[in-house]
Amino acid sequence: MRIKGVQGLLALTTLLVLAACGTQPGANTATSVTLAGVVGGTDTNPTLSGQALDLSSASVTVNGDAAQTSVRPGMFIYAQGVSQGSTVAVQSVDVQIEVKGPIESVDVAASQLTLVGQTVSVDALTRIYEENPDDTYTTLALADLQAGDYVEVSGTRQAGGSVLATRIERKLVTSGDPEYGQVEVKGTATNLDTTAMTFDLGGYTVDYSGASVEGTPAEGAFVEVKGQIDAATMTIAASKVEFKTADHGSDHEGEQAEFYGPVVNLDEAAMTFELAGFTVDYSGATVEGTLVEGAYVEVKGAFDASDATLVHAVKVEVKYEHGGEGSSYGEVKGPVEAIDTAAMQITVAGQTFWADANTIVKQDDPDGPLSFDQIQTGDWVEVKYSDATDADGNYYATKIEVKGGMDGEGHDAYHELEGPATGVDAALMTFQLGGYTVVVSDATVYEVFDAYVSAADFWAQLSEGDRVEVKGNVDESGNFLAAKIERSN
Repeated sequence: MRIKGVQGLLALTTLLVLAACGTQPGANTATSVTLAGVVGGTDTNPTLSGQALDLSSASVTVNGDAAQTSVRPGMFIYAQGVSQGSTVAVQSVDVQIEVKGPIESVDVAASQLTLVGQTVSVDALTRIYEENPDDTYTTLALADLQAGDYVEVSGTRQAGGSVLATRIERKLVTSGDPEYGQVEVKGTATNLDTTAMTFDLGGYTVDYSGASVEGTPAEGAFVEVKGQIDAATMTIAASKVEFKTADHGSDHEGEQAEFYGPVVNLDEAAMTFELAGFTVDYSGATVEGTLVEGAYVEVKGAFDASDATLVHAVKVEVKYEHGGEGSSYGEVKGPVEAIDTAAMQITVAGQTFWADANTIVKQDDPDGPLSFDQIQTGDWVEVKYSDATDADGNYYATKIEVKGGMDGEGHDAYHELEGPATGVDAALMTFQLGGYTVVVSDATVYEVFDAYVSAADFWAQLSEGDRVEVKGNVDESGNFLAAKIERSN
C-alpha cells in the first residue's frame, strides 16, 4: 500500500478584459493563477479544485522555507502558476504544515490526537501515511498511530482553534534521534511578555529570547514557531518565530479567487463562512448542494477591493456535505466482489462491509465524490472501516475510495488487509485479521518497521494486538494466504 501558503486564490482574466482583447471565454489561453486548498488526486496526478497540477517546474517550500519535499494528496497548499484549460503549470507552491512533533495521545473513538499542545481532529477524508526509507508511503488507519510517534500534520484551523487534519505523515524519526525534539507549530500567542520574551501557545510556554524573530510581537498574533520541545517542563525553546496579524497573505486587489476545503464558522444570516484563512461572502453566489458547517466546497469569486481578507463568491459547489467518521480501525484493498446497493453493503476480499449516508464514497482519479450505486463489481477499492458492526458482524465502512481497477502499484493480483492481529499462534504461524485466519507459506515475506526479517524472528516478536499489514489472497480453504506480512508497531 505505497503511496507528500503565501496564501492566495485563483487569479483569472475578467470577462470584460477577454472581450476587450477579442478573446472568447473558454479559449485555450494562458492565465496567471493562485490556488489554495487541499490537494486531491494521486501522487502521479495531483489536483486542486478539479484542476490537474503540473509540478515539473515548481519550486516547493514548506511554511515559506525551502525544503526537499513532494506535493502529495491531502496536503494543504498555496500555489502560483499559469492555467491553460484544465491544467495549471505550477511555478511555486507552499505546503502548509500546522504542527509537527511527537504524538502525546491518540483517541480513536473521538477521532482525535494531540501533539505539541494542539488538538488534531481526523475525518474520513484525512489521509494518513507512514514514510518509508525508499521515499514511498504506506497507508495507515488512525488506530495505527500511537503516543510517541513523530508526525507531520497538514490541515486547516477550526472554529475553536483545533486543527482538522487533511494529511498526517508518520515520519522516520524515533525517540533516540536528534530531531525527535524538534517541533513546528502554529497558533495564537497569548500571555505575551516582551521583557521575558515568552508567550503561551497550546499549553506550552514559548521562549523566543534566542530565536530569529520576524514580525512584531503582539498579544493575540497568529504565530509560527520552530524550536526544541521539553515535554517535562511544557516549554519550547524557539529557534524561529514569525508573528503575523492574520494567517493570510498580502493585498489581492484585482485577483479572482478559487480554492477547495472545509467550511468553518458558517453564518447563514450574514451568508459568510471562513475557508483557507479568508472570509467568504456567498450572498451573491450560486450555491450548488447543501452548505453546512464542515462541508468540503469549491469556491470561485473575487477579492474585495478594500479588504484583502474578504472574498465575494460567485459560485460555491459542495463536494461533500461532511467529512465522515475518522475513527478508522483498519482497511482492506482489492477488487469489489459483490455490491448490494439497496442494503448498502460491499464485499472485498471475502469481507462484507456495511455503509450508510455518512460513509464517504469517492474516486481518486479524477478526484471527486461518488454515490454508492456508482461502485461496480471489479472496481479496485480501498475500504477504511471502524470496529462498529451490524447484526451480522460486518464492519462499518467509513470511506470507500475507488482506485480505478487496481491500487496503482501493480499489486492487482493481491488483496490487502490492515489492522490488529488477534488469536496469534506462533507455533502454527497463524493469526486472525478482519474475519480471516491468516496463514503463511515458505514463500511468505516478513517485515518489521520496514526491515526484512526471517520467519522465526517475525513470529518470535508478533504479539496479540500488534498492527499488521498483509498482502495475499484467499485460498481454497477460505483462509487468507499471506504473500507478505508487515508489523507496524
